[in-house]
Amino acid sequence: MRRERWYNFFLVVFLLVGLGVFAFKTMALLQSFWYAPVASAQKQEPTSPLAQLNRVERGKLVFQAGGCTSCHLARLEPGGPLVGFPVGPSLSNVGMRRDDKWLREHYIDPQKLVPGSKMNSFAYLPSDELDALVAYVKQTFTPQHDPVEEPTLVIPERFTPEQVERGKALFTSQGCMGCHIIGRSGGPIGPNLTHAGAHGRTDEWQLQHLKDPLSVYVIGPTDGIPWPMPRFNALSDEDLHALVAYLQSLR
Repeated sequence: MRRERWYNFFLVVFLLVGLGVFAFKTMALLQSFWYAPVASAQKQEPTSPLAQLNRVERGKLVFQAGGCTSCHLARLEPGGPLVGFPVGPSLSNVGMRRDDKWLREHYIDPQKLVPGSKMNSFAYLPSDELDALVAYVKQTFTPQHDPVEEPTLVIPERFTPEQVERGKALFTSQGCMGCHIIGRSGGPIGPNLTHAGAHGRTDEWQLQHLKDPLSVYVIGPTDGIPWPMPRFNALSDEDLHALVAYLQSLR
């Protein structure tokens, strides 16, 4: 009788322990299904704002962060104001003047394409950011994005109206309109000169640029370096100063 009671006691204990283990396992399994999605959502990294931008928008941020307007005049948006400083060439129409490959290589190693260039290298940028920068420059700095404006002729006191008129005639006769836009006329190969006199260039800079265009951008000898703009050092001093007078009067 006593043996039977002990048997029943251990049987009950065994059943209770078994039920407890079963209940514990069941609760653990239910918790894993219930909390797993919540934990996964908590661990998920927030999406970067840059990842939500298209390539051109990212390129604009790279352009601004790189301080490009510290050395270049540019309109950051179609029809926007001209901003920046005229240390380097104007970026007007550069999207048409240069192809994607040239721009990308120039950002990586400016001195390789333009020996003696003062421009900093952007080789530290990730490949996708370089591509974004090229896409932004190609889309933004193209002829269709330069608003059609007629220049205002404001003749500085150091020049005469006769000089300006002579310079205007020379600008046309020397073929400058084939590469440069002034108002509604000209070609989009070189920078837009509609407001050339407002770019902050000195008379000396303009004169030297006409005689040897590359010399104002490159330190050292410029012979043998390809450059699309020809030298006008064959013109007389009178003609060169007349061209400077015309350019400096374009506002």
